[in-house]
Amino acid sequence: MRVTRFIASGLARGDGSLSRTSNTIAWVSVALSIAIMIVALAVVAGFKAEIRDRATGFMGSVMLVQPGQSPLNELYPFSEQLSYREALAAAPGVAGVSGVAWRSGLIKTDDNIGGLSFKGVDSLYDFSFFANCLVDGALPDYHGRISNDILISRTTANSLGFQTGDDVVVYFIGEEVKVRKFRLCGIYDAGLEEIDSKMAVADRRQIQRLNGWQPDEVSSVEIRLAPGTPIEAATDRIENLIFSQMQDGDRALFVTNVKKLYGHLFDWLALLDLNVLMILLLMIAVAGFNMLSALLIILFEQISTIGLLKAMGMTTKEVGKVFLYRAGALVGKGMLWGNVLGLGICLIQRYTHILKLDPVNYFVSFVPIKLHLPQIILLNIIAAVLLMLLISLSTRFIARVSPDKTMRME
Repeated sequence: MRVTRFIASGLARGDGSLSRTSNTIAWVSVALSIAIMIVALAVVAGFKAEIRDRATGFMGSVMLVQPGQSPLNELYPFSEQLSYREALAAAPGVAGVSGVAWRSGLIKTDDNIGGLSFKGVDSLYDFSFFANCLVDGALPDYHGRISNDILISRTTANSLGFQTGDDVVVYFIGEEVKVRKFRLCGIYDAGLEEIDSKMAVADRRQIQRLNGWQPDEVSSVEIRLAPGTPIEAATDRIENLIFSQMQDGDRALFVTNVKKLYGHLFDWLALLDLNVLMILLLMIAVAGFNMLSALLIILFEQISTIGLLKAMGMTTKEVGKVFLYRAGALVGKGMLWGNVLGLGICLIQRYTHILKLDPVNYFVSFVPIKLHLPQIILLNIIAAVLLMLLISLSTRFIARVSPDKTMRME
């Protein structure tokens, strides 16, 4: 093995100009392919994480709703005093349980009119999501007396001409028109244009009063999951928990999740998975083709050396190892620089958000990045194995080299 490596390193120093050019093209091709694959994986993981976090921040990960109703139901309330609520809050992966009340309303100004869904939350609601995307004002405080403070999105505030501290008159249409004056305490921008432009946050007691409900009646119960908890698996566990612990006095509720509520968002992410798979296959094919071309050029330039090594007693397998070591060095160099380039691009985008997107079309305002070290390591291993397997095909050429013919050619 040491002999074959020594010969491979000697051949590298003696490469002709054509070989050196093809070698450069080969390792640069590998580097660019690896970099593109790392960026593609990081972008898709970023989109998944951003959209999931923002969608669950608005609605929770899993919801309990009336059968046949959506979580935004404002006609058929149920009591949040469920016998299994404590067990639900203590279930693995569950970070919090909150009852919410919904009511749709119209905001009318002198120049414009807009419809919003008002999400009523109580004093125990976790505002960490809205705290992270608050751009102006302050979060509402729903402790103590019933509050008139509300949160709306920056898109809504800009379109209707509101600033923090302004009075917001809202018309609630039902059997009779009810008018309420709220105070805009804060403006948020979650970047998920499709959702945040249609939602406002208000005191749950205000919404319950508008709907004519009792203090314990809600539209739905939101269940927040701990970061990284799979939504589908958690949904199944919650269904099983409710089925096993539900008592006769409990209302029969339907368990749904954010993936079903915003199915089009997650379907779009599934399409991205297919696109990334095609990119990975294409990049492996391009890198493999260039490596094959480079190795074949080396073999043709070193055909007399191959014949000489065979004449000196080296087997075809041993001669093949010489050139596999040579190709492996090129692959290693390309993968090293590819990782440096790919990770560098990802880190720059992650901390600067220099590449922007139209949130109307892409749901977020910048290209999101999320790096998974195990995923990147696995990508490198698979890429290296596939490239070396492709390259090993070209060494079959060595078996056809006849020592007597190559030496006669010399």
